[in-house]
Amino acid sequence: MRKLLAFIITVLLFNPALSGVKQDEKAAEILDGLSALINSAPSVKIEFTFLVSDLKDGMTEEIEGTIVMQDSKYRLETMEMVSWFDGSSVYTYMADVNELIISDHDETGDILSNPVNLFSIYREEFRYRLIGETSQSGKTLYEVDLHPLDLDQAYHTIKLFVEKDKKSLHSAVVAAKDGSRYTLLVEKFDDRHDLPDDFFSFRRDDYPGVEVIDMRW
Repeated sequence: MRKLLAFIITVLLFNPALSGVKQDEKAAEILDGLSALINSAPSVKIEFTFLVSDLKDGMTEEIEGTIVMQDSKYRLETMEMVSWFDGSSVYTYMADVNELIISDHDETGDILSNPVNLFSIYREEFRYRLIGETSQSGKTLYEVDLHPLDLDQAYHTIKLFVEKDKKSLHSAVVAAKDGSRYTLLVEKFDDRHDLPDDFFSFRRDDYPGVEVIDMRW
């Protein structure tokens, strides 16, 4: 679950700097605006709905939650779990078993398991282009497709929908090769928070009786 939900962070923490690959200039301009909006804020809070769809059997799972990001740190909350990244380690609390798993930050994983590192991954591993404009719920959106240059990835397309007026993320979809679709719907976007550092740290006193499993080397 944590790996799938990391997609939420993935589509928000990229830096669309151009690599040696020839890119769509208009798409780059749109992504630059989205990145600037997020990176210029003291912190960003997003309320979201996350849909996991299996196109083969028609099943869809819906998850609601909140993510708060500041620099490279984040705090991700759903009904089932809370996950913190304090800049060095990942802390994942599972409410149903009152268990906390601590792990090293993965600096070598793919985009779905390594969202914080997407700043550097994005520069080298994606081609992107503007598909066009579309309208949803009275909003005009840019539709931008991103394709990994590494064809061995488990997904083939990331599709971003960016509000034309606000330059903010409206929604995003990852199309996996196995027929699955991971969809992020942004319900509320707030970039006016200024939070203390301990907001992004696990505080044991808040979880009495928690079992801690430390998997760090």
